[in-house]
Amino acid sequence: MRRVLLLILLVALGCVATAAAAGITLSTAQSDYTVQVGGEAAFPVAVENTLGADTPGTLVREVRFVPEGGDGSSPAVQSQSRAITIFRDTQEIAVSAGTATMPGTFFFDVAFEYGNAPRTRIALPEIRVHVVSSAEQEEDRQNRQVSSVSSVATQAGSGGASSSASGKQPGQISQDMGSLQEQAAREQDRMQTLRSALLAGLEDDPVVREIHAVLTSHGYVRAATTVDPAGEDGGTFVFEYRGSAGSTVRAGGVVRNGSAAYAAYATGTSLVVPDVVAANETYGQYAADLADAGFFPVASSMNVTREAAFFSVGFTDGGNRTARIVATLVGGEVQEVELDEPFDFVWLAGAGTLCIILAIAYLVRRGAPKTPEPPASPVPCDPSSVALQLLDEARRQFGRGDRKEAYGTTGRALRAYVSSACGTGAELADADVLRLLEESGRETGMVSSILEQCAAVSYAGSPPRDEGFQAVIRMIEAVIGQG
Repeated sequence: MRRVLLLILLVALGCVATAAAAGITLSTAQSDYTVQVGGEAAFPVAVENTLGADTPGTLVREVRFVPEGGDGSSPAVQSQSRAITIFRDTQEIAVSAGTATMPGTFFFDVAFEYGNAPRTRIALPEIRVHVVSSAEQEEDRQNRQVSSVSSVATQAGSGGASSSASGKQPGQISQDMGSLQEQAAREQDRMQTLRSALLAGLEDDPVVREIHAVLTSHGYVRAATTVDPAGEDGGTFVFEYRGSAGSTVRAGGVVRNGSAAYAAYATGTSLVVPDVVAANETYGQYAADLADAGFFPVASSMNVTREAAFFSVGFTDGGNRTARIVATLVGGEVQEVELDEPFDFVWLAGAGTLCIILAIAYLVRRGAPKTPEPPASPVPCDPSSVALQLLDEARRQFGRGDRKEAYGTTGRALRAYVSSACGTGAELADADVLRLLEESGRETGMVSSILEQCAAVSYAGSPPRDEGFQAVIRMIEAVIGQG
């Protein structure tokens, strides 16, 4: 009986070890490469994906260059992060620092991060690319001992790497580069095929057609298209529309299972109101009431899903109060129009004054408090840390059934990240976040689409979907990963 139990235990441990071994491994044939001046400072990275699925993540590359004869005391470090997908059949990726213009050495630190927080980080040991000015120097470099290096998986932020001795003939470097170029060409052809198929499906998608019809009816013309496949039947898209007056509207969304899960646009300079909403009597009455109260429209947005469409117009007045009209459309017809009335701060100010008076009376009666110690200066935190914590909280809310609150927390996570990464970290509204991105020269289309989808559920009452929520989470993690 004990032998049977021992056998069962060993089998179970073997299964656990096998599962734990699944992951992504990066490796290089050498730790040192050599190129001549004028050549590309690049090297191939072999990839092994044992997860059994296409894995989106972020490729992080840091490189510094030390000129020949330099002391290397404080070389400038170039950092680059880009979103990539390690497909199940991906075997090799390229890492490059561009054209080498002078003799010296490039030092590379390469890592791949994927998964939910805490993200898994796959890091390579330091790779060196030596730039020489003559063939004799190159031969001398190649005759030196080199070894292959491979990655290990750690949690993001931690280090770790291992290496194993495995020599490689110098003549194989050109073969490696040729193989790398062929692999890059095949991958480029594959991605182009996926983009074409994804775009062809979007042209006839009813969700995309509804957004397209609204924008074109107001004189906008599609001027640019960006399609980013995430597999055979999914990805993201952004369509840029331009109006006759030079205004630009970006409509973006997510494709899941071969069709658009949603498409959304947001405008902050010109209103784009669907004709069926503008003709609605309730909408007209609400807009007139707000105008009489001193409010004027400042932004409009629309989020179209497979089940319904949600349109909203934001209003403000001279006292920085805000209001919003939200219309729900099903089958192209207005089903409901709601007014989010402005919040009156008069009673709140009165209550605050009363609290201050009571606090002063209490302190006078109790006696002056001791002089407090000066607070410690806050330690700046990573812009992504607060956002990732909020995403974890959103997942917990969604898991216990608080769907609308989960979408609200998700939108707050994205706003917090943008505010910390591009501004002061202060709490911002959606429009302020988009304006901050524009002022810093960053793309706003994807962030605008995410915020609109979160607002559609948390505020406008769009029915939440499990796959939609997970897609929003992944998109925000991608934005954070891109930096």
